[in-house]
Amino acid sequence: MPGGILSFDGVPQPSLADPPWPVVRRVTCGQGWLSRRCHALSPAAVAAADAATVEADLLAVHSLFRAHCRWIRDWAMRCGRPYWVVPHGCLDPAGLARRSLLKRLWMTRDGGPLFADSDAVIFATRREMAKAAQWLPGITSTPSGQGRGARGVIIPWPVEVPSLVGAEVAYAALRTRLRIDAEEKILLWVGRFHEAKRPLQAIQAFAAAKPSHCHMVIVGVDETLTRADIQRAIPERLTSHVHVLGELRGAALAEVWLAADGYISLSEKENFGYSAADALAHGVPVILSCGHDLAHDLPGAGEGRSAYGWVLPDDRLSSAVQAINEWGETVARCGIMSTSLSSVRESTRAWVAEKLSFERFHESLRDLTASSLSRSQGRSHRRTRF
Repeated sequence: MPGGILSFDGVPQPSLADPPWPVVRRVTCGQGWLSRRCHALSPAAVAAADAATVEADLLAVHSLFRAHCRWIRDWAMRCGRPYWVVPHGCLDPAGLARRSLLKRLWMTRDGGPLFADSDAVIFATRREMAKAAQWLPGITSTPSGQGRGARGVIIPWPVEVPSLVGAEVAYAALRTRLRIDAEEKILLWVGRFHEAKRPLQAIQAFAAAKPSHCHMVIVGVDETLTRADIQRAIPERLTSHVHVLGELRGAALAEVWLAADGYISLSEKENFGYSAADALAHGVPVILSCGHDLAHDLPGAGEGRSAYGWVLPDDRLSSAVQAINEWGETVARCGIMSTSLSSVRESTRAWVAEKLSFERFHESLRDLTASSLSRSQGRSHRRTRF
């Protein structure tokens, strides 16, 4: 969108020299303890935010539970202009269960008015919106959005559909680097090393399944867990079959995606799940926990399967083990590089290109912008800047 970013920062941030587009305008919330944590805005911060948005036609507020949410509603009421709310999973019951009392108080005081007066609340998946409905009883997905109550809109986040040119070269190169046979199959895990992503449970499930002629490759960045923690979790008998590569970017990560025969994530919750979307964009069969909201939007999702892999019915180890064994049997018979699975791969990629493309994302935002501006009363239709 032809706009900039207004960043509410708890502490002063250095100015960026010649910042790339989009322009980021920073507002320091204030000096007090609450302001340093962005729970309150000083009068100076409010004045700076107002000045930065004086020509804005529309604002989109991201995430919840901070003072910028109250400011954006006040701004809209004063200026007579529309705004969107993008919760980014903040209304997931699992997230609301943490510090639940404070969050419930915020929802009562600030959240209800924020959502009720917004022009749209944007979710990445149908399931994310469904889980939020219990906290937004007035939510509606009808285009008109008549009456008081949040208007829910589903706009999946976009991903690139990469070229598969060079897949056979990457397929062989990774196996050579890992010193495994060319016919060995690879189950890939990509994500942050965090307990909520459950990388240790994925290793445990792979160890329990131990599919024949299969290896597990783990790519990730340290967070609450480290690469050393992941390495220590590998049973000694499987040290030659589970490979922890750590953080990869750019061409190195692209090579791993092209070389994979399957992808697994047992994450507690993913309100979208970019790694899973990347796997689908590569046409790789996926094994996804029931916490993946995007998985429930896949064609044929249900009863532990989808058209593009496995959607686990629960978080039990046995369910993951069964799916890994079924995946192992499938790739052992065919192999992701064989013609027998090429139609599934192309079908998967076509679904991503249709549902998750940047073109689709752009079109959805453009249409929503036009709708929001047309619904806004008492103002001219100027170019959207924020």
